[in-house]
Amino acid sequence: MNDFFVVDARADRVGVLRDARLSSDPDGGAAGQANLLLMDGAAHRRLREVVKEVIALVEPLPAEVSTDIEDFVAGLATASSFDLVADFARPVAARVTTAVLGAVEPLDGRLLTALSETAANLDVWSGGAPPGADLAALRVAMFFLKATAVEGGGLALLREAHDAGRVTEDELMLTPVMLAHAAYENSMNFLALAGLGLVRRPRRPDGAEVRRLVQDIAPTRYAARRVTGPLTVSEVEFGAGDKLAVPLGDGLAFGLGRHACPGSRVAVAEGEVALRALSEVLTASHVVGEVRHKTHPVFHGLEYAQVTRTSAAKCV
Repeated sequence: MNDFFVVDARADRVGVLRDARLSSDPDGGAAGQANLLLMDGAAHRRLREVVKEVIALVEPLPAEVSTDIEDFVAGLATASSFDLVADFARPVAARVTTAVLGAVEPLDGRLLTALSETAANLDVWSGGAPPGADLAALRVAMFFLKATAVEGGGLALLREAHDAGRVTEDELMLTPVMLAHAAYENSMNFLALAGLGLVRRPRRPDGAEVRRLVQDIAPTRYAARRVTGPLTVSEVEFGAGDKLAVPLGDGLAFGLGRHACPGSRVAVAEGEVALRALSEVLTASHVVGEVRHKTHPVFHGLEYAQVTRTSAAKCV
């Protein structure tokens, strides 16, 4: 991100996120983007409407999804130790991702790893994806293109939208990747970090606290924008082609404007169910062991966070 200007002042960040003159496309439209995160204008509005319809299928969070989350989080109560990433955040995020996309075939460990490696194609902003990212994205895209769609699910809706001419061939291939990455990677990163906070300071989080937590933690560090014409931010003048990085902390975790996260309500509902279930598992004897943070410039999360139960003492 060395060639980005980082917008620091909150008022400036709000202005940049809402300014329709700034582009979300790193190539300026030259490549004909099919990734919703990198699109602008009428094409973005059209595809975003379809994506909102997909997300609406899991608003409110289906009761069976909530029950599944509660059940496997409750299973951690008998574990002498567990990893907040692999044993808590990852399976919760995978279950919700399955609900959003609606594929009959399970999202196995290899596919979930590939999802994390794709970085939602945001690495194009920094000059190219790391080795293996393109292959990982292709693997995920092929999975969803070939998957059997659950009737009435998100994947079925996307295919119907394609048949109706609302979604192009390229968009049909990339949109499930983008949706799955958002539902899985961002949720996993948030849940692991929020879960770490619960171990260190046990409490029973409600919806309001989960909304506060997700804004404070901001699992996506930055939004990127490209300047399309003369622009002044923080008394600095920019020209066409300059790039801005907008930190998403301080109440802006879900973004603003035309690219605001359409899945924010699902994310909060998922967090409330999962973190409440985790709080009921934790006791005064649970302590944090080794913790390793991710180093990705955009995604804020944990690689590993061991929690060990040191005695049978019960939290009150």
